[in-house]
Amino acid sequence: MSQVAVGIHRQIRSSIHTAVEGLSAEQLHAMPDGFDNNIAWNLGHIMVVQQRILYGSSGLPLSVSEETMPMYLPDTSPADWQTEPDAEALVAQLMPQQEQLEADFAAGRFSENEFSGFQTRSGLTLGDLDAVLTFNIYHESQHYGFILALINLVG
Repeated sequence: MSQVAVGIHRQIRSSIHTAVEGLSAEQLHAMPDGFDNNIAWNLGHIMVVQQRILYGSSGLPLSVSEETMPMYLPDTSPADWQTEPDAEALVAQLMPQQEQLEADFAAGRFSENEFSGFQTRSGLTLGDLDAVLTFNIYHESQHYGFILALINLVG
């Protein structure tokens, strides 16, 4: 992974964190009409996807628990949750997860030799870590847009 891509990833993650920092639990959990999810789901989702595609494809342990992961997978919704997660804890985890990614990159924990590749839901095959990180930047940017739209409705 390139240092430039890691820096861009930090920028989008930081922008998301800035946008949601200070929102109440009620705002984070609000699901306006016409939306299938809320801000809390978007936060959990980007953290789960980052772990699955970068760490999982590299054979590294995930920082997201097996119990919470199913809540944030694609095609899931807060409407299906048995209990609401601590949305403020999700906000608090955004930057530490980014810092761990940067530390793991700097320490050389990601190895092309261990990388198994990743195929997106649309069928795009990502054959190296730079491609996966670039895809994750795109993915988090999409969800940043959704989060901003939700903030306009619940803020």
